[in-house]
Amino acid sequence: MKGFIQFIQTKIFLKHILSASALALFVLWCSFQLIAYYTDHGSSIAVPDFTGKSIGELDDFIAGKNVRYEIIDSVYAPKEKPGIVIRQEPEKESEVKHNRIVYLYVTSVLPPQIVMPKLVDRSLRQATSMIESYGLKLGTPKFVPDPCSNCILRQLYKGQDIAPGTMIKKGSVIDLYVGKGSGNAEQAAVPSLIGLKYCEAKRKIQAASLSIGALVFDAPVKDSCSAYIYRQIPANSAGNLVPLGAGIDLYLTTDKSKLELLNSNNNNDDNNNDPEK
Repeated sequence: MKGFIQFIQTKIFLKHILSASALALFVLWCSFQLIAYYTDHGSSIAVPDFTGKSIGELDDFIAGKNVRYEIIDSVYAPKEKPGIVIRQEPEKESEVKHNRIVYLYVTSVLPPQIVMPKLVDRSLRQATSMIESYGLKLGTPKFVPDPCSNCILRQLYKGQDIAPGTMIKKGSVIDLYVGKGSGNAEQAAVPSLIGLKYCEAKRKIQAASLSIGALVFDAPVKDSCSAYIYRQIPANSAGNLVPLGAGIDLYLTTDKSKLELLNSNNNNDDNNNDPEK
């Protein structure tokens, strides 16, 4: 033990220790330099915007951009063109290393298939909720005489009865036959639709177990859901009841000044009818 202590105090031992330490530091420095070289340490690029690009043009799009791409999922978006990028990770303009993989989400070419639910014998409200939850669309319900008031009697796809369990494209329109009772038919209150957009009014009409009658636009429109209801027949008023399935005629406009004028006239009528004025 005494000899070992004397040895580590010699100049030879200290010389070897210093040499080994210097070599270790040199090797460590070289390692960091190599890592920085392979990872482009301190060098980054901005992620390009893939949104809207079609699958077929992606290879040409990334040429010279120092990034790679990988399609990891497809999403059914009926309002979008199929086969285009709708989302990416990382987001555009993000700073990333050279040759980074950008993960892409594209619109599917074909809609997914789902199992048709059983709607017959349910109420219209229940059937409407199920149709929406399954990703289907409700057509215009047809009310027919039947002892079971507000019951679903038939479920149809493209004019043909469709059995529960049948595979069907997501987003398909399902038409329903609904019983409106017989004899003393059940009645429904006319909902207030003035000021609502068409698609919102349509849902409200269906929820009331009524149907849409005539649609009268004051000018051509590209998207009916952007039009507002400024008149309805029959009108919403206290005690105004109609048979189940009765149609409500809707008058629509995209001119908001008509709604403002209507509201102004209604306020004036309320003031004139106020006994305290």
